[in-house]
This record gives sequence, C-alpha cells and structure tokens, in this order.
Amino acid sequence: MLLYGGWQTGINLKLITMDIVIVGTGNVAHCFGQLLKIHGHQVKQVVSRQLEHARELGEMLNAAYTNDLQDINMDADIYLLAVSDSAIPELNDELRLGKRIVAHTAGAVPLSAISRISSNTGVLYPLQSIRKEIKSYPPIPVMLEASSDEVLRRLQALAQSISGSVTVTTSAQRLKYHLTAVLCNNFTNHLIAQAKAYCEAEQLDFSLLQPIIKETFDRLEKHPPETVQTGPALRQDEVTMQLHRQLLAGNEYLQLVYQVMSDAIYQFHNK
Repeated sequence: MLLYGGWQTGINLKLITMDIVIVGTGNVAHCFGQLLKIHGHQVKQVVSRQLEHARELGEMLNAAYTNDLQDINMDADIYLLAVSDSAIPELNDELRLGKRIVAHTAGAVPLSAISRISSNTGVLYPLQSIRKEIKSYPPIPVMLEASSDEVLRRLQALAQSISGSVTVTTSAQRLKYHLTAVLCNNFTNHLIAQAKAYCEAEQLDFSLLQPIIKETFDRLEKHPPETVQTGPALRQDEVTMQLHRQLLAGNEYLQLVYQVMSDAIYQFHNK
C-alpha cells in the first residue's frame, strides 16, 4: 500500500511504494515486474491464462499467482495489464475492478479500450524494445495517459520510480510514437536480419558488417540522421544500384525493399 500518503505538490514521488498486480507474463510483464521489485514496489500477484507462466513469473517476483480472473487480488494500488494488444478487448469484457486504478501498457491501443474494467484507467507504455531474456534493461522512456488528474499523479509516481524519462501523451500521440518506434527499431532490425541471411546464403562473413552496424547507431548520438546519410541511393549511382538489384534477383521481396528504400532516400533528400 502507499507508504507516504498524500499527493501534495512537491512530494518526492520516488519515495512512494505501491502494491501492484500484473496481468500478463510476456516481455513487458517480466520487465516491469523486475523493475518494480528492484525499486521497492511489491508485486502482490501475477495473473495469466497459462498457470505455468503465472507461476514462473510469480516465483521470480515473490508474488502470488493465478490463472483465474475471479481470483484476482482486490487490495492492490495499481493493476497493470501487460498483455498483447489482442487480449485487451477480452479483458475489457471480463475484468471488473470498480474504482481501482488499472493501466494497460500497449502503444497502439487507446485509453478507452479498458473503460469497462474500471472508472479509473490509464496507460503506462514503455517506448523501448524489450525482451524478457535480456536481464540488463536499457533506459526505458515511459508514456502516460490517464482518465483523471488523480490517476495521472499516481501513474507518474509509479513511472518516475522506474524511469528517468516520463512523458504524458494522448492516445493519438502515443500511436504515432509507436509507429516511429516500429520504423526505427523493428524495420531496422529486420533489414539487418535480411543482411545476415544473405551473408549466410552467399557464404559471406556477417561479422565483418558489425563495425558498420555499430557506427550507424553510434553516429546518431552526435549527429541528426539526415546529415549523415551515405550510399548509392543518395548520390543516384544507378550503375551500382543496378548491380545490387541483379544480385537480389532471386529474392523478390528484398529486391522490392531495396528499390523502395532507395527511392525513399533520394526523394527525402531532394524535396
């Protein structure tokens, strides 16, 4: 429960510890569960449709666990729905928490999607690529939204205890951030995976590309991305690009990606 009471202006939000129930056992549930525990919060219970998954995370967090929504602990300060986007509508139909604070953790799901669960709702979205297998977590910007100022203050207290970057956004803004995260992280990672697969197919040493991959991201800490673009598409080196397209003749999709990306680079820098 809340240890320091009150929500007056100027209170040190990082001193407040809370009792949390986590619904879900995926990547975000593991990450938030570990961070909450590290920073002094008590995860009271883990809830999952899969009992074995609930047990695994529950034991890791020294928390009770269940696979039955009817057995959910009703004495927590905040309920985190760290589930897949597709599971949220089902929870909205089945879970009833009255006036208790409940927040989902999805980037592309509006606040209104959990309106039937409670009259006090929010969002606590981690703008980061998270894998539960990775135990050393990177900095995690957290985006908040809430149905009232009081709920927002409580979510801020929780978020500020585990993250050095907390931003309040609307559902529409959060969706746009989610899109840009997909472009920056998911698409980039896939392109590197495609390069690795090509190297393996052609018996090339993928490790030789590691320095240029590292340099690509290291330079973004010092320079805007548009100022450090290089490559044949930027300079419209059609001879080189045609050679590349020929090498990709056996991979229709990657050849298409190459052409679309090349066109996009040229158009972006020649507006």
